[in-house]
Amino acid sequence: MEEKSLKIYKSLFYLNLDSLKNLIQEERDLHLIFPIPKQIAYLEPYVKLTAFDILRMKIDIWSRVKNNEDLKSVTGFLPDNIFKKALECKKYLEDKFHDFKADFAYKKHRDLMLDFYAYKNYIDDEAFNEYINQGFESIDLALVNATISRNEALVIDLLKSGADPTVAIFNSVAMIDLMDYLENKESLFFAEYNSLLMDDFNQYNYVDIFRSLSDLYAAASTSKMLLLIGFYKDSE
Repeated sequence: MEEKSLKIYKSLFYLNLDSLKNLIQEERDLHLIFPIPKQIAYLEPYVKLTAFDILRMKIDIWSRVKNNEDLKSVTGFLPDNIFKKALECKKYLEDKFHDFKADFAYKKHRDLMLDFYAYKNYIDDEAFNEYINQGFESIDLALVNATISRNEALVIDLLKSGADPTVAIFNSVAMIDLMDYLENKESLFFAEYNSLLMDDFNQYNYVDIFRSLSDLYAAASTSKMLLLIGFYKDSE
């Protein structure tokens, strides 16, 4: 990763607005390219993101927990303060680059979770049909797949159409309690992300920097799924 881009990424990760003001002078500075370390199996040689994408993920993480003051004992920070810092950074960049079109989608970068489900459904066709025969609703099964694939648009459509996020399915092929999965993953991913937030990136090599991006994505995308479920459940 280019030195300047790495500095920008670190400033975004720590929400250092003063540093961002110094580093991001032109629109090209918004574009970040993360080469894939040789030790990590990945289909593409690099990941392309923008400063707005990083901030979108930061905002989604802290939006979910911004009112949880108990987290101060875990993180050392008041969550609402971090959420506001993320919004301040975003507003600064929006004001400076008001014509920039951000088109970030979690589904597009699903392979950042470094697992098996970037390119296949959690519930495959065979298991899907088995569950239908057992009496499960297809819309609920589709919600499981859409959520695990981090497909925001489809999750929204399914929730609007009445999909039940409390669905719990169990057999020898695919087993999941969707809300339990999301809440457990959120706790795990947040802990991994937070451990990096409290450390100094300068002590790490690039493999660790890339893994910080993976942890950021995993925490943010999981938080986003829970935010969507919470929003549409509350609006019923």
